[in-house]
Amino acid sequence: MSVSGQAQVTQLFETPATAQKDSALSALNLKINYLGFVKNNEYFNLVADGYTLLGHQLNVRAVLQTSPNYKLYIGGQFQKYMGLETFEKPVPYLGLEIYKGNSTFYFGKLNTTDNHYFSDILYDFERYLDTRHIENGLQHRFKNEHWQTDTWLQWEHFIFKGDNTRERLNFGQSTTYQNHFKNWNISLPLRLYIMHRGGQINVRQQGQTLHNNAMVILNYAAGIALQKHIGNFLAGLKYMYFGQQINSDNTEELHFKQGYGQQIQILIQQKNWQSALGYWQGHHFVAPKGNPVYQSISYRVEKFLDTNGQPVSIFKNYTEPRRQLLTWQTMYKKEIFKNLWGAFVLDMYYQLNRSSIQTAYYSTSLYHQFDYATGLYLQYKFDFKLLKIK
Repeated sequence: MSVSGQAQVTQLFETPATAQKDSALSALNLKINYLGFVKNNEYFNLVADGYTLLGHQLNVRAVLQTSPNYKLYIGGQFQKYMGLETFEKPVPYLGLEIYKGNSTFYFGKLNTTDNHYFSDILYDFERYLDTRHIENGLQHRFKNEHWQTDTWLQWEHFIFKGDNTRERLNFGQSTTYQNHFKNWNISLPLRLYIMHRGGQINVRQQGQTLHNNAMVILNYAAGIALQKHIGNFLAGLKYMYFGQQINSDNTEELHFKQGYGQQIQILIQQKNWQSALGYWQGHHFVAPKGNPVYQSISYRVEKFLDTNGQPVSIFKNYTEPRRQLLTWQTMYKKEIFKNLWGAFVLDMYYQLNRSSIQTAYYSTSLYHQFDYATGLYLQYKFDFKLLKIK
């Protein structure tokens, strides 16, 4: 068992290796993955909104596997929020997985059950509670005694000739080196994420967002983690440095062309329970796919109207160039019955920096702000054979 910063949440929906069941060979199999969730964000800071997500999703796929080296599948995700009478728009997908030694190749639907080993800072955990975690493209994964890598290319938004939106594609690379020295385990994580907005065939219009047709956003992170078994516990200390760079003077909604952040965590783990105490310092740091709580820009909705009923821009240009947080995260996960897992997650954030907004419509000043989020999850996984194939 290994501990890495924020990993306990990003690995929440992974099935333990001892409970995994491979699809039967020479057969057509049906895989069912149900997730019920309640996530309540009690946020009152100026960069992230407070809200509650209450719903469930069903992921169903038919898997054709006639060889131990590859399998083909077709499926879809169905999602419904409680309190709404209708389902969200279903998301269909296709995928091909190929296995060779310590490598796995994906063509079509990508493997995102662990958020590509990225922390919540770079890849928001809540992506898994909607359709954002259904990613399509190319992916290669490798794992042996010392190395664990995930390299992928995601085509986020495809365009046709004359479309008035830009294409979006993302490249990611996650590498972790691990080794043992006496009773210590050392990990060296390296993360790279490149987001491209652009295209050659879309419509351009001066004065609109599209006038900056090409834009590349780079997020990266590197660090070191030390872990040691102490009795029945696994304790660890981790430091990570995060960076951000944009290649355009027009940063659009991201404001800062470059920035950085630092995180240090003390981690402890015992069987079904994990916890992490940390400190975060961000300077002009922006990660478009990350948890808004850590950002130096505001993602809050504009909910105030002027006397004419028009939205008032309050949070659009609000920034916190130097954001500092004390964080504590704990998670308990257990298999309740066969194929049914339950989990509880608690996140707490204590803001150390001052922040304020003073307008005619909304005025506030915050110092030593305390926010928290709670999550309750139920996951059911089942795999059975529909048809045997000669």
